[in-house]
Amino acid sequence: MPSYLPFVEGISLGLSPEVTNQYFQQFTADSSPTGSNIGGVMSDCAVIYQLTSAQLLALNSTAVQLVAPPTVAGIPSYMYPPAGYLYIPTTLTLKYVYGTTAYTIAGTSPVIQIEYTGQTTSLLNISPTGLVDQTANKIATVALQSNASTTLSTIANLGLEVKLGGTTPSLTLGNGTVTLTLLYNIILLL
Repeated sequence: MPSYLPFVEGISLGLSPEVTNQYFQQFTADSSPTGSNIGGVMSDCAVIYQLTSAQLLALNSTAVQLVAPPTVAGIPSYMYPPAGYLYIPTTLTLKYVYGTTAYTIAGTSPVIQIEYTGQTTSLLNISPTGLVDQTANKIATVALQSNASTTLSTIANLGLEVKLGGTTPSLTLGNGTVTLTLLYNIILLL
């Protein structure tokens, strides 16, 4: 899968603090190469994922898991934090690569959104209008939009996924791809 961030390509980001603590201990908080790990908080973790045309066409009904929830069965323990952690998404970038047909966008206020696994509240979102309905390659980015409080028990230990939100949203006809880059923090829940 191609990446437009070659300096992080092949690096395993998003590992649990238990695995990375030994590595990060050699860096001070301001000189860490891939983020900081201070007091059980890992900042600026990243996931880069290429959404295929089939995934984009089904994104209104089928979310794509980007970051596994803590303590997921079947995934090696070094690839996710244990229970007691919270993911906080901070920045979303979408890079659209036009195929041969632009997407048609339907619905009211559709957005490509990051949400907690199984939830519907948008944490970060970008409108597909002006992005995937174009006949040229495009890029869009957005940073954390809200500091609203949320009941911790409803979002603790959940992964992060991408989905097409809005009122009866859909993408049709297109065949381009979108490379998604999501930056997030991992917070230790005490």
